[in-house]
Amino acid sequence: MKRKIGEIRQSGARPPRPRAISVQDLGKLEGLAGLPLRKLEALRARMTVRQFSKRSIIYEEGQSGDAVYVVLSGIARLVCLSRKRKRNLLEVLGPGDVMEIPSLLPDIHHRLSCEAFTDCQIGQISPSELVEGIVGIPLREFNEALNLTVGRWWKLLERHSNFLDQSVRERILIALLDLGRKFGVRDDRGTIIDLRLTGQDIADLVECSRPKASECLKKLLAEGVVMREQGRFIIDSAKIQISLRS
Repeated sequence: MKRKIGEIRQSGARPPRPRAISVQDLGKLEGLAGLPLRKLEALRARMTVRQFSKRSIIYEEGQSGDAVYVVLSGIARLVCLSRKRKRNLLEVLGPGDVMEIPSLLPDIHHRLSCEAFTDCQIGQISPSELVEGIVGIPLREFNEALNLTVGRWWKLLERHSNFLDQSVRERILIALLDLGRKFGVRDDRGTIIDLRLTGQDIADLVECSRPKASECLKKLLAEGVVMREQGRFIIDSAKIQISLRS
């Protein structure tokens, strides 16, 4: 189930008015759609909803050990710092995405920062309430299982990120691929991202200058990786994945 385009706030918009989140709202989010009604009700009862304005920090290292975060509306980005303090874009986040690894593996060093790219509504729940109240197993046993399985992988990811130096092209391709997965609609030409994003929006999202973003987008258009139609991006996800692997 794709996110509704109406849930996204565009750049420059005023912060959204706080509103109550219903169980039905949670059930429409892609990341939560598979949960049964009773677990959605338990999640809603335990979750605190907060508003984050555009460009604000949702969490960063040292401040995220006591909560799991659920994006309810808006666009956020997950950034990892290399050892040279360079910012690498890991993922563009949208409604239904759950950010949990740092809080469920508190002993893992992560250098992650989650930032609101647009105004965002975020649900927060403690790891113990999520695991014991929603999943239904003791948190200690859950953490032990994560450390045995995900823990080693996470350390390898951190080691790799220390040496990662993303180009503007790579950052734009990652952003477009994530936007297509989370907000796109498939048709015969590819995946349509109907968010009315401008070149400046893309530049801001990947943190580069407008001229560099425009130059990169022109090359991607010439290569047939991306198309533009009435302000919309149409992407070829397969070509993007090939380009990122090359």
